[in-house]
Amino acid sequence: MDFLGTVVRMRKRSKEPEDFQMAPMIDMVFLLLVFFMTVSNLAQAEKRIKLDLPESNEADVPSELSDRKTVSIDAEGTVYWGAQPIELDQLATQLEPLVAQTPDLRVQVRADRITEFSDIKEVLKSCAEAGAYNIIYSTYQSN
Repeated sequence: MDFLGTVVRMRKRSKEPEDFQMAPMIDMVFLLLVFFMTVSNLAQAEKRIKLDLPESNEADVPSELSDRKTVSIDAEGTVYWGAQPIELDQLATQLEPLVAQTPDLRVQVRADRITEFSDIKEVLKSCAEAGAYNIIYSTYQSN
């Protein structure tokens, strides 16, 4: 057998560029968009309690919004943990594990401008009993 005389021809395949499928990428972009819109709405859900906040000339808009829990008090003195009504004695129970995880937890207290100070004082007392001492009182910035 003489292998030297045999010529084996191999066809070269032409390398055509493969088509880039855009549909899966567009689907992923829309899924990410929906995800971030949903997360954004959930993050803002804590502030959905409609309150008429007091105005202040010295109000400062914070740049850091993380590690913050919101407690709202409406004009009748009803306390809300996020957007859910909560009894005052349950507030400290809700805050204690969060303070244990994050010792510098910030609690944002939002109270209607006609809320009795005695109601606000009780909320502040519950926060202190739970160990949350970094309290932010929300106001509107007046011009």
